[in-house]
Amino acid sequence: MLIETRDLRHTYMPGTPFQVEALKGISVKIEQGEFVGIIGETGSGKSTFVQHLNGLLRPSSGKILLDGRNPWAGEIKLKKIRSSIALLFQYPEHQLFEETVFKDVAFGPRSLGLEGDELEERVRFGLELTGLDYKFYKDRSPFNLSGGEKRRVAMAGILAMKPEAVILDEPTAGMDPSGRRRLMDQIERFHKEENLTVILVTHNMEEVSRLAKKLYVFSGGQLVLQGTPAEIFKNTALIRKIGLDLPPITDLLHKLKKTGRNIRTDLFTLEEASREILHHYRGG
Repeated sequence: MLIETRDLRHTYMPGTPFQVEALKGISVKIEQGEFVGIIGETGSGKSTFVQHLNGLLRPSSGKILLDGRNPWAGEIKLKKIRSSIALLFQYPEHQLFEETVFKDVAFGPRSLGLEGDELEERVRFGLELTGLDYKFYKDRSPFNLSGGEKRRVAMAGILAMKPEAVILDEPTAGMDPSGRRRLMDQIERFHKEENLTVILVTHNMEEVSRLAKKLYVFSGGQLVLQGTPAEIFKNTALIRKIGLDLPPITDLLHKLKKTGRNIRTDLFTLEEASREILHHYRGG
């Protein structure tokens, strides 16, 4: 599914003293199977933007197109959009409500009309894709699980609907480092195995630089940069000006480069950076 916006604009409370122009002409294209990151300071418009992608918000002007069809012109049903593009908000574990994990994960697929063996297979699919053993977890209460397990159950409920794209809004908020890493590894795995389009909204520069192949940088309701992580984080002055940090590894490489070493600064994993640093300092 091709997701496209053309001159997308959104104004909250128009015509009132509290009017806020949250999006100011956003035009992007997200191809099927891409892993993209959306970053920006608080209030930059990034969460408003992704809520347009699955029809939660209606544009004030401009267009949102899914495979070239505009839902707000009646060219595709909103129900189809919301089953194809799933949105997982911050702290999704707060949305758990059923008495067993099975029932919670089954809620979405059941709303699509699935029952019996097909429903069971979808629940199994969602749980195992997020690294949770079906037999071990299906009859447990979601409220007796750890925070990380709850979050993965909530994500399993989304994946069990087999969407074409998933939007993750700060999926690791409030998690400890090991829990964050495990969850992001699962997200990377199902992106690759299912050719799932992943749209990651985050403040975590390390996560997004490591996983996303394309970044969109928002500031003040505008799209100020777009490109690969290497292209984006070359713009160190602008990144810092709009209130963002460089990924820690990138920041270290930039500092080392200032010492006169001809060192690469477009590396985003610890392993790559370690090899680059050892190469230069052993040789020096």
